[in-house]
Amino acid sequence: MILLTWNIRHGGGARVARFVEEIAAHDPDVIALTEYRARPGKVLSEILFERGWRHVETTNPSGNRNGIAVFSRGRLIRKRCPAATEHHVRWLQLELPEQGFGLSVLHIPAAGSSKTHPLNLEKRRYWDAVLAAAGARIHQPHLLAGDWNTGAHHADETGKTYVCAEHFLQLSAMGWTDLWRHHNPGRTEWTWYSTLKGGVRGNGFRLDHAFATPALTRRSISCRYSHRERESGVSDHSMVLLELD
Repeated sequence: MILLTWNIRHGGGARVARFVEEIAAHDPDVIALTEYRARPGKVLSEILFERGWRHVETTNPSGNRNGIAVFSRGRLIRKRCPAATEHHVRWLQLELPEQGFGLSVLHIPAAGSSKTHPLNLEKRRYWDAVLAAAGARIHQPHLLAGDWNTGAHHADETGKTYVCAEHFLQLSAMGWTDLWRHHNPGRTEWTWYSTLKGGVRGNGFRLDHAFATPALTRRSISCRYSHRERESGVSDHSMVLLELD
């Protein structure tokens, strides 16, 4: 089976029809989208339903708030979100009974400008909840995936700017596998670029991830990024494409 995760940038708006064509080209069984929004999401859901992705769960974002949606050809079972209430719109917890594993789609907050910035404090609380949930699920077949706005210093960025990089590294120390690095050792790829004044492309970052427990890692066949959607401007993020046995 193929699972696709993608940050679609502020819900998509007029780009919804293009999203469907780009997604369908990869023929995934499960589609996990971050920055999903309710109004364009209604149209997106209708089109994907007609294309065969007839099961959907979302975090029900209101107005222009960014949320998460998962579309699937097979059944989805919604589970209680282990995060604090403030993060419920950014964390979708599911079981995929026909595939035999659990899925947590995470959209971890971006960082603020200082250590005490409210965004940084919020991000640390979110990451603390992720690590607690990861510890509870390490012996189950489970996948953590999405846009995490986090990575390892000097590996997932050229410098040392990430907030909560120590939390990110703790996942691997607990026994979770970074599936992209597992299948692409020694490579460097960026999934998002900062923008400088005047619209000039800045530094590259690897923000989009898929981590698996040992039981699910054994079922992983490949994990790769598709950059063409970002390079053509459909979104500002690359897709993650994971193939599982």
